[in-house]
Amino acid sequence: MLVVSLTTQLHRGDLGRWCDANLPGTAVLIRDVRRGLAAAGNPAPHVPGGRVPEEHWGTVAAAFRHRLGFLVEGSAPAAALLGAVRAGLAGREWAVRTQRAFPASAGTADNQWSPFRAGSRGWLDAARSDPVPAATHEPVLEEFVRRTGQYLREHAPAGTLGVPGAEAGIARSCWVFAVWETGSRDRFPADVAAALEGPGRAPEDLRRCVPDAAIADLVGLARLLHTGTALRDWRGGMPGGPAREPGPFGTARPVIVPHWAEADLLVDGALIEAKAAVRLDDAALARWLWELLACTWLDTQDRHGIRSVGLYLARHGVASNWDAAAFADTLLGGAGLADRGAREEFLRLARRAIAAEGAQPPAERTPRARTS
Repeated sequence: MLVVSLTTQLHRGDLGRWCDANLPGTAVLIRDVRRGLAAAGNPAPHVPGGRVPEEHWGTVAAAFRHRLGFLVEGSAPAAALLGAVRAGLAGREWAVRTQRAFPASAGTADNQWSPFRAGSRGWLDAARSDPVPAATHEPVLEEFVRRTGQYLREHAPAGTLGVPGAEAGIARSCWVFAVWETGSRDRFPADVAAALEGPGRAPEDLRRCVPDAAIADLVGLARLLHTGTALRDWRGGMPGGPAREPGPFGTARPVIVPHWAEADLLVDGALIEAKAAVRLDDAALARWLWELLACTWLDTQDRHGIRSVGLYLARHGVASNWDAAAFADTLLGGAGLADRGAREEFLRLARRAIAAEGAQPPAERTPRARTS
């Protein structure tokens, strides 16, 4: 599994404590988010009917990230394929070969196909090197990925959402990919593990493992995205204007620090985090805002060209957006402190944490060139 430790650091580490002590404007931006919810009528969160197991929420959130990746870019589910390799289900060559089932990944050099886009040595650096005995699972997994790529091309190519029936089919694949992403066979649900064992297994065995509640939940999240304004804004559409031709319009899972920090989406210089939480307490909102700031500051070479940041509340269908510089200044109290050492102080602390966790700290900051 790709270990993204920034989230943990902000939740209960030194970086979270630094943010709590040094970002007095957090409450101001939380009020911004809540004003956006109020303007949308304070919609009740979308939730599945009936009781669901505790693991439902995390798996559906990960599955929805895969759905967003197919929407904005249409490339292979890199984190899921990497997880399958790390879980010992398949080998590296399988992953490189299988990703070509997605047109957006097909023409990329084998050692550069990603999620590690900026300055990385290649996406499989994080994979286990142990050989896979007899590669017993590879044919089923490869066929599952191939069929998913074909289904997306036919029913919801990059840049589009499908009709509810098509979204239900896509939801099945996204849920399975979310399970693979854990990168640990010990954490697979029992029915998923069973679907991979024994002779005569087929992709349909995996698809049948997906709970009905998860499918309905993911279809509901896609419907909210379709009926709200966030998708139109991401694609640059104007109310009443002509619809854009379908096609990729952003980057999925942009990696900020390889093996340590990644975001959800990058669209026209906007770094977007999509959260599928039901409860929107101040503590959670604060961490999500800090995460946006951290990703912006950790992009020390400006490789991603981040000019704005956004938070999409997937269960409410509401998005908030800010200019990146104004966002940082507001968090720091609105006194221009972003240029008075706060970012360097944060980066010094972050570099120590990143190195201690075995990842490569970002290079020294290169100031953004001024434009006339």
